[in-house]
Amino acid sequence: MSTRFHTAGDESSTPMLPETGLTRTQQVRGLLLLGVFVVLRALLVRVWDRYFGGGYSTDPMFLLFLGGVFLVLSVGLVYLGFTRWVGVDLRTWWVSPSQLRGDFVWGVVGVVAVLVVTVTSVLAVMALVPGLSPVGDAGVAPEPSVVAPGGQATGVVVNLLLGWFFGFAIAAFQEETLFRGFLQSLLSERYGRFTAIVGQATVFSLAHLGYYPVSAWPLLLVVFLVGIITGWLVDRRGTLLSAGIAHGFVG
Repeated sequence: MSTRFHTAGDESSTPMLPETGLTRTQQVRGLLLLGVFVVLRALLVRVWDRYFGGGYSTDPMFLLFLGGVFLVLSVGLVYLGFTRWVGVDLRTWWVSPSQLRGDFVWGVVGVVAVLVVTVTSVLAVMALVPGLSPVGDAGVAPEPSVVAPGGQATGVVVNLLLGWFFGFAIAAFQEETLFRGFLQSLLSERYGRFTAIVGQATVFSLAHLGYYPVSAWPLLLVVFLVGIITGWLVDRRGTLLSAGIAHGFVG
């Protein structure tokens, strides 16, 4: 059974989340994929931090690692998992040909919104909790920087390319499909749209405990707010594309 979104071009004047129409078996399989994803990602983050310092690198071993993450999680677990095992059409989750232009415009709006919310929330937390440990002291990996095998920075272009590959092909595709495409639509069917947006954002932030320790709770708060924004974009547009654009550029 395939799954379709209601798009902004539908007869209904109010964009809606997807009506999954999934059977109980499909729902269980989707939830299993979500659980496996959270566990595998947490393990891969540990590998990344231990062997590659938590940053990007042009070292062939790191590029092989990053490609492996893409193949295992993006292609294997998420794409093939949902299209072959769960049995849905991810293309209809992500793209509606009739509203591509609008989705790109709202994607840019989402980028700005995420950046504003991120900066504002970080400044607010720093002002309210002045004694809070810096990110690096909380056990969180520093902001990724590209380093060549010889130890010298490779430049802005390579940094952007690797960052965008990770942001779009790995982080955005995986998380938007799982949390906004699957979980949010499932919660919306059962509990309503508002609860679905808040619920998926809560699970989304908790799932990042594999990235950040509890002591770095301000980062989890930022992730929650990003989940709210991207969830709202999906609710408004009816597809994942605008949320994926916002997530990919800043995630």
